[in-house]
Amino acid sequence: MSGNDFKPQLKFKKSAKKEWDALDAKVRDSFKKKLKKRAQSLEALKPQKHKLSGIERCYKIKLRSDGYRLIYQVTETPNGEFSIVITVITVDRREDVYDTLKIKINKADADILSSLRIIESRSDDDE
Repeated sequence: MSGNDFKPQLKFKKSAKKEWDALDAKVRDSFKKKLKKRAQSLEALKPQKHKLSGIERCYKIKLRSDGYRLIYQVTETPNGEFSIVITVITVDRREDVYDTLKIKINKADADILSSLRIIESRSDDDE
């Protein structure tokens, strides 16, 4: 599959969209650049070093200098069609993002496409 055929869809959970809108424009722009770079291929979207421990299909984008994290889930169509949806789950400061994520996983949020499941409970500190 050529890179031109790879066009993932981006969605936000309702609560994540509110968090996104509240961010400083500079922080949003930094996240946009990183999301665009990751959205170039399936391999770039799912880097092992940014996979969250214990949560299926979830990855993080770090803005070290600003202290923010964006957590997203990648969902693929299982029937052979090529359809990728990136769902932004939460955006918050590094020290708060993982606690916020745990709360959101345990609470229904209308825009999540498939349920998140905690595999094991352990923190995901900076690597």
